Amino acid sequence: MNKKGYHFAYDASRVISEEYIGLLDSDEYNAAVSHVYELLNSASLLFFAKYYAPSVFVSITVFEEIAKIKSGHMRSWSGEKKEVRRHKDPLFQHTKKHKIAVDPIYLLGDKLANSIGKERAEEFFAKYESGEYSALREQSLYFARDKQELHIPSQKIDSTLSAEHLLVALEIFSDEFFGMTAEASEISDRADVLYAEVEQQFKNS
Repeated sequence: MNKKGYHFAYDASRVISEEYIGLLDSDEYNAAVSHVYELLNSASLLFFAKYYAPSVFVSITVFEEIAKIKSGHMRSWSGEKKEVRRHKDPLFQHTKKHKIAVDPIYLLGDKLANSIGKERAEEFFAKYESGEYSALREQSLYFARDKQELHIPSQKIDSTLSAEHLLVALEIFSDEFFGMTAEASEISDRADVLYAEVEQQFKNS
């Protein structure tokens, strides 16, 4: 059976590492959620300013930070946790964090389908599930020169891919954190407002 996002989330919750033991209380949880919302604001500012490649990088960082909150707050729950080194901790592995956060379960609603199209939404999540889109993390930030050509992020990442990443990040954020705490719910409401602004810009482009 192929592992789904919730399988990776559960696995990541069963270990701790010296660098990340988890979130210990609601204050820490709220602080982490607030931090991720700041990243969403940054990705949005970059998107609206037409810096599409770095916006994608920050949106992918949002995926990773959501995964750290999602699995990390469970690390403080009762039960024995295996201590591992950083390189063995799933929450320090980019591809696994992407699979935890970009879980097809978020496709159950119609919001993303209405924004970017049902088939494209399914394709987007499938490419993160397979690991194919994880390569965008570096491709959206670093230039490269292979034997064929020079790769410049701004020449490879367009407005559509940037908008899709930002809309997915905003929707996952809202779905994941609304109702968890009063503060997280209030921040999620702000994320919904930002979603509408990004969606309007995307559809008008």
